[in-house]
Amino acid sequence: FPVTIPGRINNVIVKYRLKDRKLTREIFMKHYNRPDDYSTFYEFCDEYIKKTRKRIDINTLRTNQSALKKLQEYKPDLYFDDINTDFLEDYLVHIKKQLHNNDNTAHKNMSVIRKFVLAAIREGYMEENPFSDFKVKQSKPNIVFLEEAELKRFYHLYLSSDIEPKYRGTLQLFLYMCFGSQHVGDAREMTIEQFTNVSFSYYRKKLKGSKPVLVTVPISNTLRKLLSDIIGDRKKGYLFQDLPADQTMNEYLKEIAKRANVNKQVTHKTGRHTFATIFLEYNPNPRTLQDILGHSDIKQTMCYVHALARTKQRGISCFDQIMK
Repeated sequence: FPVTIPGRINNVIVKYRLKDRKLTREIFMKHYNRPDDYSTFYEFCDEYIKKTRKRIDINTLRTNQSALKKLQEYKPDLYFDDINTDFLEDYLVHIKKQLHNNDNTAHKNMSVIRKFVLAAIREGYMEENPFSDFKVKQSKPNIVFLEEAELKRFYHLYLSSDIEPKYRGTLQLFLYMCFGSQHVGDAREMTIEQFTNVSFSYYRKKLKGSKPVLVTVPISNTLRKLLSDIIGDRKKGYLFQDLPADQTMNEYLKEIAKRANVNKQVTHKTGRHTFATIFLEYNPNPRTLQDILGHSDIKQTMCYVHALARTKQRGISCFDQIMK
């Protein structure tokens, strides 16, 4: 039922009494003329997530929900007017000192809050942007990748069959990402029909909600041999069958890394990072890598600049080889 005028007036007055705040005429009119109100900032966020869910991928959704959960544990009843620069600064200190989040993680959380605040401003629930005077640092991605020798150890472990059956599917998927460039979500959805003898094609899952872009990736001899082992005599269906959950695979990869004598925090993301790093070392052309990775912006690809620095050193070293 529509809210009556006296009812809407009463809602504004009661809300400010509960918050023990002074209600001026200007503040009253601002709240009275707003769209249908939410009791808290979190209710708005929940509704906004429902409206935009089809346009974001599952990993982004989980990141948003995790950041909002931390915020709600810090301040269970958070109103739009509570969110100002002082509040943001206090909360940043909290997640760094009390939750022991590193600088990148802390600012990634703040960027999630900023996204919902800007949405609230666009929809008329907030007027001032508290992030105008609070700068969120651009987080640097944590790029964990395998060196060539480490990748060989993983591959040789796979070829030796000296691996427990429960780990085999995880190791196959991981090597596939190392040689084939894909995210785990895209790799899971690949079908045999998407492969030819020389390449495979797919639409990136991360680009859901944007204009679909077809990504075509050439197949190396090493990947071709791995695919033959994975597919066997099958002619159609999903490339990978009966894989465990992503979290379980990451636990398995820790054990596999120990078996391969690799002392790194290896996750399924390491596979794509390994492909990009090694590719760029041997072919220092970020634009080509951008096409293979399916990045919409070259800035995404440039997170692998560490590989270009190594390529530069390799180029300089060629003079040492010449003069031997």
